[in-house]
Amino acid sequence: MVKKITLSTITILTILTVFFLIQNNVKYSLTFGFLDLTIIVFAILVWFNDKYYNEQISERIVSFPNKEMIKDILQKQSNMLRFDRIEELSDGFRVYKGKELVIDAVFEKDENGNILNVGGRYVVKIKAPEYVLHNIDNEIWSHIGK
Repeated sequence: MVKKITLSTITILTILTVFFLIQNNVKYSLTFGFLDLTIIVFAILVWFNDKYYNEQISERIVSFPNKEMIKDILQKQSNMLRFDRIEELSDGFRVYKGKELVIDAVFEKDENGNILNVGGRYVVKIKAPEYVLHNIDNEIWSHIGK
């Protein structure tokens, strides 16, 4: 929706710029031209910022009451975002898209090397791109709501 509005605005301003240029009205032509150029530059900067932010690898540390819950959430994300496979390890999960590792979920361990269980909850460190972590956060809140 936002893309359509932005493209429509750029198109309208470009048409107005050309129209006033043909009419030899330099003042309005320059005004609409500068507005058009400003919107184009701003749209490109916003696009670069979103692209960088969404694909940036981040980390979350969350806790779950059981191991199946984290597996269920990762499975839902895999289905929704079309990831290829989930690899279950002894200390966590890895999710791949093709050969690229997308999600790395590792259970925290205590000083003896055992999986940390605090108050009946497992602590998990999840490394993934920001857009995936955002989806996982929403999924966690939906589980909490149930």
